[in-house]
Order: sequence, then structure tokens, then C-alpha cells
Amino acid sequence: MLKVLKKENFKNFDFLSPRFERENIQLGLSRVKKALEELKNPCKNIPAIQIVGTNGKGSITSFIENILFADKKNIGVTTSPHLLDICERIRVNKENINKEEFERLLKKIENNLSIYKLSPFEQIICCAMVFFDYKKVDLLILEAGLGGRLDATTAHNLRPIIAIGNIGLDHKEYLGDSIEKIAKEKVAVIEKNAFVISSRQKAEVEEIIKARAEEVGANIIWKESISNDYILGLKGNFQKRNAAVAIGVIKALNNLGFSIKKSSIKEGLKNTKWNGRLETINCLNKKILVDSAHNYSAAKALSEERKSWNNHEEGIYWILGVQRRKDITSMIKVLIKKNDHILLVPIPNQTSWRLKDLSKIPELDHLNIIEFEKIDLAFNYLLELRKWPNCHPVLTGSIFLVAEFIKFANNLRT
Repeated sequence: MLKVLKKENFKNFDFLSPRFERENIQLGLSRVKKALEELKNPCKNIPAIQIVGTNGKGSITSFIENILFADKKNIGVTTSPHLLDICERIRVNKENINKEEFERLLKKIENNLSIYKLSPFEQIICCAMVFFDYKKVDLLILEAGLGGRLDATTAHNLRPIIAIGNIGLDHKEYLGDSIEKIAKEKVAVIEKNAFVISSRQKAEVEEIIKARAEEVGANIIWKESISNDYILGLKGNFQKRNAAVAIGVIKALNNLGFSIKKSSIKEGLKNTKWNGRLETINCLNKKILVDSAHNYSAAKALSEERKSWNNHEEGIYWILGVQRRKDITSMIKVLIKKNDHILLVPIPNQTSWRLKDLSKIPELDHLNIIEFEKIDLAFNYLLELRKWPNCHPVLTGSIFLVAEFIKFANNLRT
């Protein structure tokens, strides 16, 4: 049960930490809808683009945000989880909410917290809606946190555009133990007359999307990839699919009367940045690639990218940290090739896979795995090799691990 928050909690936002948020997931719309009603339904007349899916939601959101920013539209965006700063989750025209304003909003809804026992994510969504209403934005971009049907972003009733990224197996403990069950949870957000822009999916997932759209009378637009006419600010061949969905969203907005210029599309796609996604970090003049891949689908996409890396066939050192509830076996099988090495590390403040756990999986007993208690120890191990690997080491497995490494690298620079 969530307690009424004291003033000291607001200052450090500990109650909204990733670990506390994960431990207090409460799917459902009744609490957040009642809270928003008590707040006089902020943004009730502002249309929203809602983004759902298993992988690619953040990238699709960022592409759309940058295109609309280039076109000088007044936009409010909420995303999750954050990488380094919780204020990343609420932003207007690419500017994060400041902590003082965030604290003020949390205090404003404090009574709602005690009455409705909102989850941390629901608190953030309430803050975002109040903030966007105050800023008088013209359009919302709402990235779903978990699933769709019972996600707090779905509490906003005016969602004429639904963007769907790749749907795969993840969060099975909340959404169901099959891709069909997970897909149904996510596409339940589709409502009458909505424009649905989706990347191509597995056949069984596409059938579920089609069935939902037909049931409620929505319009589906399938997107494959973009042409070479566009330059993307985000690396990775898979980003072409995410960009295609974003362009589809912009065309749907134009059908709704927003009049976004083609030049803004090109400029926005080119200027898009999204830290922690195929990002090269320079640490003590050594390059490490970091990526937030945290499930099989994302690991498969990362494995495909490997083919374009110089000297990858000589072997890659993977600094790998994966939450214990994730299917690490499928991730390792698709990532690890001949001559590769795994430097296994725990994710700070998260229950993680450890070497003693992996040793019980016969399929993995042939791998070169060394365990370290901290990221810095794994990095020091690489520094002590006779020479730095010809193919850059890769750190992956969790956005929280990526965040920890970025903090570590930043501290070395100061």
C-alpha cells in the first residue's frame, strides 16, 4: 500500500526510483481515471498519439517528437523508463520538466495519492497531464509504460492515432505467457475511427491487430521501412522500421488537419537522438558500444547490427547484465557467437542473473563467462587485456545497466 508522501520524499524522488516503480506495478485504469477526474480532467480536449509495442516505442516517440518540434508544433511528451533523470519522462517542446516544477505537481496531487493509492507510473502520468494542460500544448505523445489495455496512458480518452512498434515476448508475468495474449493486451487500446499505424508483425500478431481494428471500426496502415531519401539520427537498420511508423503517424496527423511539412519530416528524422540506443561511449579513450536491448527481439536486432561491425568475427566482449525475470537464454543464444566472451555483471538495485544461475542451464555451459560484481571491475578487466579488442566491446541487457555505465563514464571525465 502506498502511503501519503512526506516532503523529504519529493526532494530525492526515491519513491519514483526504477526499483520502487517495478515493485509497485498496479495495472488498471480505475484509480488513475478517478484521480484525473478530481484534477478536472487536464488535457481532456487535447488529441494524443499513443505508442504501444514491445520494442521501438521510445525510438518511434523520439522520431515523432523531433519531427513535430521541427515543424514548431506545441507538444507534450511522456516516456518511460528514464535513462539518467526522472525529469526526462515529462517534456514540452523537447525541454524536460524541472525538478522544482515536478515537486510542485506531486504536492498538488498528494491528496489523490492517499485516496486512490496510485502506482508510481500513474503518479507520473497525472503530473504529466497537469503540466501539459498548464503549458497549453496542442498535441500529446503518450508512450505506454506496460501493455496497453490497462496502462495509465489509456486513461486519456482522446487518442485518435495509435502507433504500434514491434510486439514480442516480454513482461509475461503481467501481460500473458504467449505472444497472442500479449498482443491482445496491447492492441486493446485501438478504438473507433482511430488511425492505427503499425510496423509489420509476425503473422499471428497482424491477425490480432486486424481483428481488433475491424471490431471497433479503426483504420490500419502497415509500414515496412523507409526509403534512402531520409537520413536518420538514430543508428541501426531496424530504426528504418521505427521511422516508417513515425512518418505514418505524421501523415495521419495531416489527415486530421495538422499540416506538417515534408521538410520538417526530413529535418526531424535527421536530428533525432535517443541516448542508450546503439550509442558509442568514449571511456578513457576506449570505445564501448551501449544498447538497451533487454529481451529476445531487441537482442536479435542487435545481433543483426553486428554484421556491420569491423572485426566482429574475431570475437566480441559483451558486458551483460539482465534482470532475473528476463529470458536470458534466448538473448544469449542470439547474441553470442564463436570467439565471444561474456563479462556478466549485476544490474544495480535489481535482481539479476548471476553465474551460479547460468551454470544450471546446460545449453550455456560451453560459453566463456566471467562474473564481476560491478561494471567498473568489468571495464578494468578489459583495460588489462594485452590490447583493446579490435571490435569494440558491447554493454547491453538493460536500460538500467546502460544508465549505470554512462554515469560511470561521466564520473571518469570529471
